[in-house]
Amino acid sequence: MFKNFDNILLTGASGNSAYFFLKKLEKENFDKVIKVITRDKFKNSYFNQFKLKFKIFNGDINDKEFLSKSLTDIDLVLHTANIENSQNIVEVGTEKKVKWFILVHTTMVYSKHSSKRIENRKNIEKNILKLNSNVTILSSSMVYGSSRDINMSRLIRFMDTFKIFPIFGNGQNYMQPIYIEDLANAYYNVIKFKEQTFNKRYILAGKEPLKYNDILKIIEKKLEKKIFFIKIPLSLSIFLIKICEIIFFGKLHINASQVERLSEDKIYDYSQAKKDFLFNPKEFEEGIEIQIKNYKDTKNNKKIKQN
Repeated sequence: MFKNFDNILLTGASGNSAYFFLKKLEKENFDKVIKVITRDKFKNSYFNQFKLKFKIFNGDINDKEFLSKSLTDIDLVLHTANIENSQNIVEVGTEKKVKWFILVHTTMVYSKHSSKRIENRKNIEKNILKLNSNVTILSSSMVYGSSRDINMSRLIRFMDTFKIFPIFGNGQNYMQPIYIEDLANAYYNVIKFKEQTFNKRYILAGKEPLKYNDILKIIEKKLEKKIFFIKIPLSLSIFLIKICEIIFFGKLHINASQVERLSEDKIYDYSQAKKDFLFNPKEFEEGIEIQIKNYKDTKNNKKIKQN
């Protein structure tokens, strides 16, 4: 199935996109042992849900000694955990003669705005490519499609709970979120089409860019609710968020830098991914309909249990 890669290590194995990647392997009857890293040994039972063979390493990937043991005799690393750990993975993996690193990062590095977080991620990628050239980087846009995603599931819950929704700015900025299964299937195909994808960089995004206002209207439609949208000027939004950050000691779900980036068009070209490994993402309306249906089913099941 995956030529020359008998020993695969998956980081972030209990994470959101890794779940769908493992389901894809299951569907394709993958029969080799998959080595996975999880920090918490109590999560080992999580892997029982898959009809796959695992070797589990319990530890912290910030611990280079642990990482060195985990990367012994590994051909391929699929790193879906935090980008902050990528440099450690490549540094230790290079010493252990890993043949190929596939790193799942974000499109944040293409932002025109500047922040410590963005600059840090850019520097991580620069340092990685100095360490080893056997690296494929997958830069993903905002992910949706699962109750475990951070942004869209929270937005859906908010819009379902409240009749009023604030829009920071005018809502005319473009976004191009990617459906979670499309992202996971891309992992699989990047490995499958290794001859085309080795040592390259790809952008992975949704089918087409949509205005933020249109995204909200689609969600409103799928929730079957009437929501009143209130537009707050961007400069005022940033000011209010900064005040709230001080009041709540920075413990907000959003910060001023993220609000500022909302005004930025996030339009991405994934044509190289389409050419090299047949990347063909879902339309947003199709993907969000699945997510909202799952959200409604879960909500109704909770009500039934409570009664």
